[in-house]
Amino acid sequence: MNFNLWEKTFIEESFQSNQQGFHYIKGVLPILLSAPHSVTQIRNGKEKQGEFLTGPMVIHLQEQLNCHAIFKTKNLRDDANYDQKSSYRDFIKRIVREHSIHFLLDFHIMAPSRPYSIDLGTGRGKNIPHSQGPTMVDHIQKTLIDHGINDVLIDNIFTAGYPHTVSADVSKSCNIFCLQMELNWRLLEGGPKSLYFKKVLKALEAIIHYLASMEDHT
Repeated sequence: MNFNLWEKTFIEESFQSNQQGFHYIKGVLPILLSAPHSVTQIRNGKEKQGEFLTGPMVIHLQEQLNCHAIFKTKNLRDDANYDQKSSYRDFIKRIVREHSIHFLLDFHIMAPSRPYSIDLGTGRGKNIPHSQGPTMVDHIQKTLIDHGINDVLIDNIFTAGYPHTVSADVSKSCNIFCLQMELNWRLLEGGPKSLYFKKVLKALEAIIHYLASMEDHT
């Protein structure tokens, strides 16, 4: 796929159908990929720049692996990962139940000034109520490291512990494994021309395959 063209679409919010402010793609695997900050958002009245590349990444992974995907397409002066009420999160909770989705990966991008590569947010364990939740997160961390991505931390700063994050809200409401993945911009800058960007995508594909293999253990 053309990541640069897709990123431009998210920056400009130039989607054909934009009324509800997000788009859902149905998949087969019981895994939902989410990008609630793929366009600019408003938090406490202040504009926050979108994490635009998360949208194309989610679309790419959905096309490659046939998992479910959802991403923001329009700034409706909201923040789906912060507001007390969110139509984005309400929709997720509905499709999780309707399609028996067992796992949610919620993607975000942190500033390049952060001194580490990825922060895996579990709500300090509250958002991963799977019988093997901690073991699975450890496996995900190891998979990222094995793909050449160093400094992968768990619940360091971006814990997804705030109750109105996508991960915390969906996990509490639907009792499924929800992991927030905060990726450092340094890994993604340059898009598909970047060696680290390719490593991240390959690692994420391996993680999704792993989660799919854990379906029988839910």
